[in-house]
Amino acid sequence: MNNLVSELCVLKCFDVPCTSRQAPRIIEVNWIPPLFDCIKINTDEAFHHDSGKAGFGGVFRNFKGEFIGAFACNLDIPCSVDAEVMAVIKAIELVWVREWKHIWLEVDSAIVLNFIHSPHLVSWRFRVAWDNCMYRVSQMQFRCSHIFREGNQVADALASFSLSSSGLVY
Repeated sequence: MNNLVSELCVLKCFDVPCTSRQAPRIIEVNWIPPLFDCIKINTDEAFHHDSGKAGFGGVFRNFKGEFIGAFACNLDIPCSVDAEVMAVIKAIELVWVREWKHIWLEVDSAIVLNFIHSPHLVSWRFRVAWDNCMYRVSQMQFRCSHIFREGNQVADALASFSLSSSGLVY
């Protein structure tokens, strides 16, 4: 409803309760670099319901905000939440083999943040990989946080790219 006077008059004739929309809340979204000697990871997923294709991607940056690596991967996963979980698992695997120990993970999925704090909620399909991921995280100086989609554009672009790639690209 556009809240035109004519629309409101019609609704009032039929005794339909009318509530106007509130003005949207505007939030400034900025990507913030990590502290000195810390690596920041941003991850995201892409999922096409029609094809059932899923993919994920992530980007690694240092404390100056400089690009130090990225990854993208496509796979057959039944839903977008599973792809978000796989993005975090792969990011932590890549961090682990490079022996980076000061990590800040930033995701645009509140569900994934909940999984990090409550690992038993992760689907059984990923339980072993997630438990391994959480073990690795416990061996690091690790922080995780939420970022709105608008601040996660590079990871989003990598996730979209993954849908047309084959396997893992680093």
